[in-house]
Amino acid sequence: MEKRLATIEEDGWQLDDGEVIGEAHPETFWVPALAERQALQAGQLVKLIFRIVTADEQDREEQHVERMWVVVTGREGDLYSGELDNQPYCTEEMAPGMPLWFEARHVINIHKEGEEE
Repeated sequence: MEKRLATIEEDGWQLDDGEVIGEAHPETFWVPALAERQALQAGQLVKLIFRIVTADEQDREEQHVERMWVVVTGREGDLYSGELDNQPYCTEEMAPGMPLWFEARHVINIHKEGEEE
């Protein structure tokens, strides 16, 4: 797996920046503390926002946004590696187990033991 962030142009999807959304909507959008997001360990579940482009029956682009869980598998510098833990509603092109890279700024939730997913 190439060590890079996905882009709409190359991959048909990309991750939204949770920090930017949190700063724009501080009253309604909570993001875990930066220290927590920078200390993730393999095996932890984190929620990321995926922006996915698909084509409809007339080959027109449709953009979808889905919040999905990812299992952290490792870290290299500022990049975390992970595997998708959900099946997106909008496409079968992505599936659980799909490898990806992300940064702390993409994390919008960290699953805690005992919490419902």
